[in-house]
Amino acid sequence: MTSVNDLLKLAVEGHGGLQRWAQISRFRAAVSISGAIWALKGKPGLLDGVVLEGDTRAQRLTITPFPHPGRSTTWQPDRQTIQTAEGVLLAERHDPATTFLGTTRQSPWDEFQVAYFAGEANWNYFTAPFLFTRGDFVTEETWPWREDGQMLRTLLVTYPDTVVAHTRQQTYYFDDAGLLRRLDYVIDILGGGPAVHYASRYRNFDGIMVPTRRRVYVRDPDGSPVRESVSVAIEVTDVSFS
Repeated sequence: MTSVNDLLKLAVEGHGGLQRWAQISRFRAAVSISGAIWALKGKPGLLDGVVLEGDTRAQRLTITPFPHPGRSTTWQPDRQTIQTAEGVLLAERHDPATTFLGTTRQSPWDEFQVAYFAGEANWNYFTAPFLFTRGDFVTEETWPWREDGQMLRTLLVTYPDTVVAHTRQQTYYFDDAGLLRRLDYVIDILGGGPAVHYASRYRNFDGIMVPTRRRVYVRDPDGSPVRESVSVAIEVTDVSFS
């Protein structure tokens, strides 16, 4: 069972509260996703100026346009598709996570793998921290962390096997208002490379607080970011919840 501790309660309230979240079943976000990872994988520019549409209860997310105008892709943990604007199925992939087995950070990706990474990551970003109140998550407040003159409270989150995520255990850092400021994880499909993820420039969309800027860097052993290169950059221009 999840222990809905004081920090998780603060985080949920800070992001809009469970009462508001219970009224929501879908999100739609206009975003641009860039960064060094896409060139490294041989697929730069595929996620510039896209719309993400997702369910909040089940892991399902659609990216439009993708991989080019007039097409979209839908991600679910067990199946991915590419279809026309009219909904005609053009391609599909079952058990897509298996395609990452044996790959490294330098291995090139195909279009389905790009969409898998983006779908899995962003579905989790848009549903946290509300997702952690589910009974199959385990959360524990751990040690405080000081960064840039600010003291952050940390929540160690253990994901259930039924939820696809970057990795099973991740550390979330919240400020005094309960807003997420930092996130530490390794990325299993990138060979377990350590990452540090910063969220900032919050805006209120339909009663939910959303960071409109995210930056992900390689994480040094001392916890600091390697700022010479931004691995992933996410800019959010608009969000709606319904």
